[in-house]
Amino acid sequence: METGPGRSHDVVIDPGSREAIGRLFRGDRFRFEFGMRRGDDRWFDPTPADHPALDERRRWLAATPDDCVLWRPEAASVFAEMLELFGASEGPADPAGLARVAARWEPDFLLLRHDGDGETRLVGGAVCFPSSWTPAEKLGLTVDAIHSPVPTVNAELGARIRTFLGRLPEGAVFERENWGLAAVPDMNMHPRLGLPRLGAGTPLEQVWLRLERQAFRALPKSGGVLFMIRLTVHPLEEALADPEVRAGFVRALATMPDEIAAYKGVASVRAGLCHRLGARP
Repeated sequence: METGPGRSHDVVIDPGSREAIGRLFRGDRFRFEFGMRRGDDRWFDPTPADHPALDERRRWLAATPDDCVLWRPEAASVFAEMLELFGASEGPADPAGLARVAARWEPDFLLLRHDGDGETRLVGGAVCFPSSWTPAEKLGLTVDAIHSPVPTVNAELGARIRTFLGRLPEGAVFERENWGLAAVPDMNMHPRLGLPRLGAGTPLEQVWLRLERQAFRALPKSGGVLFMIRLTVHPLEEALADPEVRAGFVRALATMPDEIAAYKGVASVRAGLCHRLGARP
C-alpha cells in the first residue's frame, strides 16, 4: 500500500461543521438532496498561512502534480476570471498559475464551462483531497457524465443540476453539503494510493466521516462556474455525538439503496454500524 505524505483530521469539530452535519442527517430516510442555499463571499477570503490543510496541499501538489492539477485550454479564461475574485494575479492563466493558487487556498476547486452545445464541462481545477475518485478521468466530461457512476443521481437530480448551473445569478454564492465514510483519516483518498477500505470488521472507532462543504459561483464573463470543495475529516463517533443527528444517520444508512451503499463503499459495514449506533441511548 502506498501511503501519503501526511494525514489531517479534526477531533474537535468546529461549529460550522456541526451545523453542516446536522443538516445532512435530519431526514426520515436516505435521499440525494439538492440542498442548495445562499452562501457568501467568505469562501474567497485569504487562507491563513498557518492553516493545517495548506502544508498537506503543498506536499501533494509537489509529489503528485498530475493527480492534482487539471487543465484544458478552455480553462484559461475561466481561471483568469476566478483570479479576479481574489483581487490578485498569479501571472499567466496556465497550469503553473493554477497550482500556485491551489497551494495557498484551502478548498479544492473545479472550473466548469458552458459550451456551445448547452452542456457544462469540467475544464480545469485543483483537487488534492478526492474522496475515492480520480479527478483526471473527469476532465473534459459533461456534468451528467461526471455523475453517471453515481446510482440514481442523474435520474433524480440531473435536470435540476443542469438548470441550476445554467442559471446561477451573477455575484451570488450557493452552498450545500455532502458526506462519505472512510476507514482512514487521510484527506487524500485518491484510488491510486490503495488506502484501506471499510469492511465488516472495521471497528466503529476507526470509521471517519468525510464532510464536504461545497460552494458554487458563476463566472459570467467566461461562461464558467467555480465549484469549491472544503473537506474536513472527523471521527464518526464524535460527529454523531448529538442523539438526534445520530438517529438521522442511522436512518440514512439503514434506508440507503444497496446500489448506493455499494458505490459509497459502506455496504459491508452499514449493518454493524446501524446496530452499534442504534443501540446507544
